[in-house]
This record gives sequence, structure tokens and C-alpha cells, in this order.
Amino acid sequence: MYVDAIVGGKGSGKTPRMLEEMAGKAADKNANIIFIEYGFGDHLVPHAVRRIDIKEYPVQDFGQLLAFLAGMNAKDYDITHVYIDCIFQIAGRQKPSELIAFLNRLEELGKQADCRFTVALSYEAGKEPAGIRPFARG
Repeated sequence: MYVDAIVGGKGSGKTPRMLEEMAGKAADKNANIIFIEYGFGDHLVPHAVRRIDIKEYPVQDFGQLLAFLAGMNAKDYDITHVYIDCIFQIAGRQKPSELIAFLNRLEELGKQADCRFTVALSYEAGKEPAGIRPFARG
């Protein structure tokens, strides 16, 4: 799988888990990691990780986010991993079917670009829509 989702309720530690994982992957000199967030937080992001504040770009829904990610991969073909925090702030809380379609299209992009994507999703454990479960890790 090229897409996985860290699923948990608000305040459950999804972002710290992403940051810890990023730190481990950033130790690989061949890694090209991007962290997309909605507004720069007070997170300690490894220096080797490129940090993007998505608020600086006109991204307002899942389609625009997918186009943004595809464009990023087209320009920088050696991106190995993209972490996306606060996805509902970035794309808005849309219908679960739209999120599921986004994750499936992101999986296709991951295969095409040979890039892994990790997204943080705010759902209580076990209460996420069924179509998200193949991507989910608690």
C-alpha cells in the first residue's frame, strides 16, 4: 500500500506519531520527505524534512489537494514520503465517500510516483467509515 492513515480522535497523538516516524525516516540520506500542515504548528520537524503550510496555497477540497500533490511529484520526482496533517482543515470535512475516493486516488498517485503518503484522520477508533479501514492504522 502506498497510502496509510493514522486514525484517532482529536488529541489522541496522531501528529506526534507522524513526527516520530518522520524523524526515523529522515535519518536515511536518500529520503525526500514532505510534511504538509495547516498553519505552521510548534512541532519539532527534522531539518531534512520539507515543511509546507498549505494555507499559502489555494487548496480547498480533496480534488485540489490531489492536484497539488500530483504537481509536487511532477516537479520533484524523487519524493519518497508525504505526511499530511489536519486533512479536514485542509480540504474541509466533506462526505465520507469523497474522502474514500480521495484515498483511493492517492493510492493510484503513490503507485505512479513511487511515493508513500501518510494522512492523519480524526475519527474515533473503530468509528471511521468502512472504506477507510483498508488504509487505517490505529
